[in-house]
Amino acid sequence: MYKSQLNNKVLFPLFFFSVALILFSSLVIVFPNHATAAGKFTIDPKINIKKLNNPQKLKVVAYSTGQNKTKYLTGKDLKSNTATVSLQFNQKNDLVTAVHRDEYFVCAYNLNPQTNEMKSYSCIEGNLENPSGKNPVNIGSGPVITLSTGPFKTVKGGQNDVIKNPTIVVWIENIAGKKHLKDIKAVAMIKGEFKSKIIDARKMLKKSKDNIIKVPLHFDKKPEIGPIKKGDFLFGCVSANVLKPVEGTECEHRVTQNTGHIHNIVARHD
Repeated sequence: MYKSQLNNKVLFPLFFFSVALILFSSLVIVFPNHATAAGKFTIDPKINIKKLNNPQKLKVVAYSTGQNKTKYLTGKDLKSNTATVSLQFNQKNDLVTAVHRDEYFVCAYNLNPQTNEMKSYSCIEGNLENPSGKNPVNIGSGPVITLSTGPFKTVKGGQNDVIKNPTIVVWIENIAGKKHLKDIKAVAMIKGEFKSKIIDARKMLKKSKDNIIKVPLHFDKKPEIGPIKKGDFLFGCVSANVLKPVEGTECEHRVTQNTGHIHNIVARHD
């Protein structure tokens, strides 16, 4: 009788431990095309650095689903012709839930290891194919197309091409007919730096004379990888569930074309 009770005392904790282990394992996804944890997804850049001259440091930035990420690659990360990095995002937050075809962007900056200034860059805009798993994307290779800058590019110019304290104005169009209009997050990125603001879209739309919301985002500090110049690449994005269908996050990009303080970009126009 005592042995039976003792066995039961041992078996019950083992049973519950096994159940807990199984439940935990179910939360961790092991399939190769999925992210490592439930409620997450990853953007996984494969960065072609073959044509870079002995790269020592890369800064990689990305934006998706109302979240921005930054990672640095150095040393052994850059020993082969391809550098890889995985950037993890939450599928859901207070503003938006990731869905198939949501837009995102990734930029990789090749840096001088001594001065930390940008030598060249490559960027790409993409769509989430797997909002609950891995989303591989190639950077630094291929032709220059609408959504990709192709190989790493330099930005030429001297002090006369510097843009001091620019304001990137993110435009949001075609939302006047949206019901239950609420908060929208507007984001701008240039030279590896992010600025963002959550706006009351309904209130701003009422004040608009042309049914276009314009969100100014001021960059008042010199980026860590060097001054902003004419020819630098910038992104503007907006995120909110109210933007659906189709995408809850929409992005656009362009190159700065002058040294003025105001730089407009239409992040949503559909």
